Amino acid sequence: MTHRPLTLAALLGACTPRPVPSDTSPVPPTTPAQPVPPTTSPVPPTTSAEPVPPTTPAPTSPVPPTTPSPRPPPPGFIDLRAALPGACFTPGYAAADNFTGAPLPGYAAAGAWLLAKPAAALARVQAALAADHLSLLIFDAYRPRRASEAMVSWAEQHDRGDLLRGGYIARKSNHNHGTTVDLGLATPDCRPLDMGTAWDTLDPRSHTTAATGAPLKNRLRLRQAMRAAGFRDYPREWWHFSLPLAGTTPRDVPYGPNEAPEPG
Repeated sequence: MTHRPLTLAALLGACTPRPVPSDTSPVPPTTPAQPVPPTTSPVPPTTSAEPVPPTTPAPTSPVPPTTPSPRPPPPGFIDLRAALPGACFTPGYAAADNFTGAPLPGYAAAGAWLLAKPAAALARVQAALAADHLSLLIFDAYRPRRASEAMVSWAEQHDRGDLLRGGYIARKSNHNHGTTVDLGLATPDCRPLDMGTAWDTLDPRSHTTAATGAPLKNRLRLRQAMRAAGFRDYPREWWHFSLPLAGTTPRDVPYGPNEAPEPG
């Protein structure tokens, strides 16, 4: 049975991107330029452009358009790509540029779902950041349980038990419950801000306060915005935030429409 995706409109009101001004008036014809006589006068100085916020290199995979995922989310979940206009998204674990070097099971299609309450809180964060000419850059949200199991298997097969012991890979993840999201900051046109490390850098450099200068400022700005909406940060990973809810259960619904459905 197909479930109609839930909407955040009732909670947040309609949110539409600001229109981009355009100019369709005809351009008057120009006459050929006259030769400019040589001159030895100094070239007047030009004013420098406003500084651009420091950015990290763009992900190897392009930022996809803000469109709903191919498979509708399960009941009680919100499709963030449809519900957060103006936010930026990466393929996340649907692409190979993650710590395992390959897309994970459950991510045959790129998607980002959360339960309704954390999705509404995230929309409030996006609105607050937009007022400061910033945007959320979402790497991962709900994570199918099979993907978490694949992470654990990868760590064990590659003799990386330290990632399990160090708290970077969890055998039981709140991502599976739809209450946790991995994200960063970007400009409104989706250029990532410099956060000091790439998302998914699983070592002490990713600890929230293990940075200086602009990266530290950006990490703390993100943490401040997420805490203001009720999220809890994870000090070992500057990108990881949760809004725990009572009574949730781990799910294994894949994002890809052609992947095996949730068992049972």
